[in-house]
Amino acid sequence: MPSSVITHKGKNIVLMDFSNSDKDQVLATMKQAEALIRNQSSESVLGLLDVSGSMYNKEVAAAFKEFAEDNKPYIKMTVIIGLEGIKKVLYDAVIIFIRRKNIVAMDDIEKAKDFLAGIK
Repeated sequence: MPSSVITHKGKNIVLMDFSNSDKDQVLATMKQAEALIRNQSSESVLGLLDVSGSMYNKEVAAAFKEFAEDNKPYIKMTVIIGLEGIKKVLYDAVIIFIRRKNIVAMDDIEKAKDFLAGIK
């Protein structure tokens, strides 16, 4: 299942696995993740996105921008792993556009889970 709620060190984390996905898989995972996120309380979701090896183009970038903006009220903190090259450039542009301070990029999934589990 590309999107699921996992428990790490007693904290629930919405894991959104976009890794090695093509455009259609990315969009389907967003839709699935959105359902999980919007079922939570306001400002309560700890999100972990893995975009390693996933496909990016203008359509996917626009979808991520809309996804991030639409789910903003539910998010406490988000960590993205797997950013490199053009994905890092697009990430920076999305962050500027949506003006979110509760989203960070990391390189390691275990460190990301530990970071999220430490959020109060």
